[in-house]
Amino acid sequence: MTEKHLHRFGRYQLDARERVLRRDGVPVSLPPKDLETLLVLVERAGSIVEKDELLAKVWPGIFVEEGNLSRRVFNLRQVLGDTEDGRSYIETIPTRGYRFVAVVDVEGGAPAQPTPPSPNDSSQIEIRSAQQPKRTLWFWPLLATAVLAAVAILGSRYFWPKTAASQKVMLAVLPFENLSGDSHQDYFADGLTEEMISRLGQLQPARLGVIARTSAMHYKHSQASAAQISRELGVNYLLEGSVRQSGDRVRISAQLVQAADQTHLWAENYERPLSDILNIQREIAERITGSLSIQLLPADKSAAAAANRKFNLESFNSYVLGIHSLGTGTREGGEKAIRYFQEAIAKDANDPRLYVALGEAYVSARTYYSSPNDTMPQARDAALRAIQLDPNLANAHALLADVKLFFDWDWPAAEKEYLRALELNPNLPAAQLGYADYLSTLGRSDEAISRVQQAYLLDPLAVETRNEALWGYYFSGRMQETIEQAKKINEIEPSAGLPYALLALANARLKNRAQVVQSAELAVKYAGSPTVLTTTASALAEAGETARATQVLNQALEEAKTHYVCQFTVATAYTDLGDNEKALRALEQAFLQRST
Repeated sequence: MTEKHLHRFGRYQLDARERVLRRDGVPVSLPPKDLETLLVLVERAGSIVEKDELLAKVWPGIFVEEGNLSRRVFNLRQVLGDTEDGRSYIETIPTRGYRFVAVVDVEGGAPAQPTPPSPNDSSQIEIRSAQQPKRTLWFWPLLATAVLAAVAILGSRYFWPKTAASQKVMLAVLPFENLSGDSHQDYFADGLTEEMISRLGQLQPARLGVIARTSAMHYKHSQASAAQISRELGVNYLLEGSVRQSGDRVRISAQLVQAADQTHLWAENYERPLSDILNIQREIAERITGSLSIQLLPADKSAAAAANRKFNLESFNSYVLGIHSLGTGTREGGEKAIRYFQEAIAKDANDPRLYVALGEAYVSARTYYSSPNDTMPQARDAALRAIQLDPNLANAHALLADVKLFFDWDWPAAEKEYLRALELNPNLPAAQLGYADYLSTLGRSDEAISRVQQAYLLDPLAVETRNEALWGYYFSGRMQETIEQAKKINEIEPSAGLPYALLALANARLKNRAQVVQSAELAVKYAGSPTVLTTTASALAEAGETARATQVLNQALEEAKTHYVCQFTVATAYTDLGDNEKALRALEQAFLQRST
């Protein structure tokens, strides 16, 4: 290996020949295009690399949208974090490109020093040392060996380099298309998508990583090409499919696509009675693992139990309707989901996944829509029943851990359940994000945020996950990163209210009054819950906009007459307004609510 193949910066070593990034000697998971982007920037450390040049080098001979480059840089910032002096590694040069600002030591040569901006350079350097507050944090450890894209052998015709044999294969299950001609049947296609993601995610988590449903569903009815989707999600393979339900029969088509060259590894059609749908899912999973030549370890006990479970069509229909409703992310959708899951349990009381789904619906309502006192005991009961039915169900342990952390305030028990969930399925976003919350609660912010970064690799487009992570950045004091993360969420979902509220809070801490007012108005416009309004009121009060802060707080309290509001955020708003007496009363109520 020649001396110029190794680039060292901070705690990292980038090996240009082996195409691997290491942190403290441990390989860091990076999708191929993220790594290629980093390599170009590092090799030109201190110099501005124009966007056109980056696009040409990372995607030679292929036209791609500029947004793909922005996503690669965003992902790199998530993985690299900040330098010790608080400056980010990658600086954005508005309208032009990017610059790697850290000192790079080319092994055996002189360090490449960042070039200071010229006095005539009007571009602004983005300082990214921020941190965020958090109420319900979800963070994950950066598992060094997870999500390295490649697998040893694909079969007799398709193979990847042998050096990738120990690395994890990444797969995305795209939303199954509803071919019934009736849009009211979309729920069934969505439910099938969820089921395939869940089944594949449990099948071989040590070797097969599956992108979470929340990110996969962004491509429903999308015109994006397979190549674009695989780049954006950082996956090696895509499972595409369609479903047509007619009476008591169902026709399912599925095909596995290799992302590198859009090769179809296999395609299959299944036309069976609806009651055979679990077997169809099992057969598809087996075809995938067979095509990827993944050596199956002893069968996952939960997956085996699910395969042998008697199928109840009425229960399944209620279950997928619940999944569809919960996916809307609204108060009404959550309430409908709870009713659907309860109906599913009434029709099949021995299916543990139904209890997990019900418990997750209860948990999702806390903080923004329902008092923890009204939802978390039910979530606990559901989690315990699911574990009783299936002790090896990772989702159930993650659900119970959430209750232990956010409601029981039993830290040791919470950690035990999170670690058990991660042992059973390290790819489970709920377990990773919940454990990040646990770490943040104990003040271990760096560990928590590293877990969030890992979560983003598995669920890169999940607005709810990113909303929860915002609080972690804010409460750990990373204001600039709070701003950066909030803006990213609103790129994904412009009508999400909470990111605007956190933008206002972080800008208030940074004394950016104009930005506080601008973000606060958008937060009020897209609030969605009184809790977002109270958070916005805090930001306005801290920025000195007392009259507007009082107005927004009163609006939240008026809505609180009919809807839940987190009293912790009410107390914070009163504190920022200087009314300590009312703040103390709100804190007492927050304690009784078990607000988190």
